[in-house]
Amino acid sequence: MQHDLDLADEGDWPSPTVSPGSLWATTYFEPRLPKMIKGDRPVSLQDDEILLPDSVPGGSLRHLYGKTIMFGYTHINGKYQGSYRTIPLKVVGIYDNSVPDKDGENPSYVSENTMDALFDGNVQESYTFAYVQVDSGDNVPLVQKKLAAMGFGVAGAAGQQDVTGILAALMSIGRFMFPIVLVCSLVFGLFLSVIWMKQRKRSLALLRCLGYTAGQLSALALVQVVQLVVAAGIAGIILGAGFSLLLAHSVDSGDLLNLSNLDSVVFDPVLALEMLAITVAGAVIGALPLSVRIAHTQPDALMRG
Repeated sequence: MQHDLDLADEGDWPSPTVSPGSLWATTYFEPRLPKMIKGDRPVSLQDDEILLPDSVPGGSLRHLYGKTIMFGYTHINGKYQGSYRTIPLKVVGIYDNSVPDKDGENPSYVSENTMDALFDGNVQESYTFAYVQVDSGDNVPLVQKKLAAMGFGVAGAAGQQDVTGILAALMSIGRFMFPIVLVCSLVFGLFLSVIWMKQRKRSLALLRCLGYTAGQLSALALVQVVQLVVAAGIAGIILGAGFSLLLAHSVDSGDLLNLSNLDSVVFDPVLALEMLAITVAGAVIGALPLSVRIAHTQPDALMRG
């Protein structure tokens, strides 16, 4: 159940030249609200309170937080007749509407009593559903986006909330990848030690003859392995950030998965350092056995190898 609602005073608009459009008053149910940007998530709303979306045409509504604003709405006088009225409501929170849900693109949330007042006590006893059939599956994202922009709650075969939940799980799975990264690093370190040490047996034999100890040769090999691993890790971070930007651009410009927006994870310093440290440690441990064994091999045996 929704009722038209707008910012009655143009001075409250985020842009003096762009109307923020209808904010579509919606009855507040706390568990369904997305994350808050300003203010705490209330358990319930008072009759003079309202929650507003962050992003609207023309900019953000964050500047209205904590203020009592005059909102306009249509009062039904009769069949096909209405008049414009206003109601003062205090903005007690701004929520993230970057990914619209079934309430539409820019809903605001009010108490049940406020919703009853907007309907002048004549609250609808039933709900009306419209089923839209498109002539091509390729047109579904465009039709859903246009309907959401008009204020309708849009649902399809795969709701955006479901898809967003899947994306969120995929984006957080990196925290559970540490054991896999460690195992791969061990194998990678062993592979690098085989490539680097076996191709340099004769050079290592010569260095042993010149007075290098087995420990110095092992350290030299491990330093080379660390350099290669760090270079590969930095390249992976750059490629990962580029892929994140490309995915976010595809969502914004091509309506990928029928999402209206998706934040790109460009660079997480803590996660990057954790992954790089685990990769280096795993590679060193994996390269250590062969490096030590070859470094302790006698020069004549290395020359024959």
